[in-house]
Amino acid sequence: MAVVAAGGCSNSSGQDHGDSAKKPAPQGFSGPEPSIPPLVPAAGGDPSEPVDFKGGGAVVRPDGSMSLPLDAYVPVKDERTIAQAENVLAQQCMRDMGLKLPQALMLANGTRPAAPYVLYGVMDMKAVKAHGYREPSPEPQTASGRRADAEITPAVERAYFGDPKNGRPGCEGKAREKLGGKNPETLFMLVQQLRSQALSATFHDSRVMATVAKWSACMKESGYRYDSPLAPAHDRRLLGKGLPVPKGATLPPPSPAEIAAAVTDIECKRKARYVQTAALVSAAYQREIIEQRAEQLQDARRTQKLKVAAAEEIIKNGA
Repeated sequence: MAVVAAGGCSNSSGQDHGDSAKKPAPQGFSGPEPSIPPLVPAAGGDPSEPVDFKGGGAVVRPDGSMSLPLDAYVPVKDERTIAQAENVLAQQCMRDMGLKLPQALMLANGTRPAAPYVLYGVMDMKAVKAHGYREPSPEPQTASGRRADAEITPAVERAYFGDPKNGRPGCEGKAREKLGGKNPETLFMLVQQLRSQALSATFHDSRVMATVAKWSACMKESGYRYDSPLAPAHDRRLLGKGLPVPKGATLPPPSPAEIAAAVTDIECKRKARYVQTAALVSAAYQREIIEQRAEQLQDARRTQKLKVAAAEEIIKNGA
């Protein structure tokens, strides 16, 4: 069942979000808390179904992905193109040293924002019934993951990563510098900083704090005492509760007790309309940031376009 936020950007009121016009915005923002569309009565939705929500510049999709206003400044397609170009340059650098760039060290799709469950906690009933709070994630494919791989010999690792602490970049750093200069991730890093600013404001916003309080009270009714929807996933007393830790592991596998808590967690999030409210509020703060930092974002975007054009040329010519 798709859940849609009705209406424009009028202030929500009463039971839904409170009188936001009378509450000051969190630190870093001027004026009152930004307006958000009111949620329709069914916005909580069926907890057995994935979140499917769109409104106020926020989109939360059934596949677990999310879009917010700042995402428009770093299109996935552009990040993928840049990653491909960096791979081409890194491969050439490694070949010049008589080495091969292993698949495990190739950048897959470039940099991406955090998944919604990382920001707001577990959201998908089907996933938690199978994995509890252990959200399944793909095996790291980028250099930062440094996945164990037989092809990553000490010589390959030294050539690729270099010695950045002593100012000696490897093929990874050289590729990024050749493509984008000394600070090749300017736009993404700026957007990440602004996303973080908006997220901090979101969690200090009175409307989100009210939904968190409702979620916490709902969890308490079932015997779970948490002040934040992000807390259960980090509670080692809960994770794998009642099961032994397998040899070589750091935690027990998801146990019935952990899964029961995660199921209750999602049910309480839906009752409190937490994810939808947090997404709407996040979008509202991001829109304010975009307005306040418009010139800086446009300058960074122009630089990014030049970088993407250079990346396309590198891919076309094969280095």
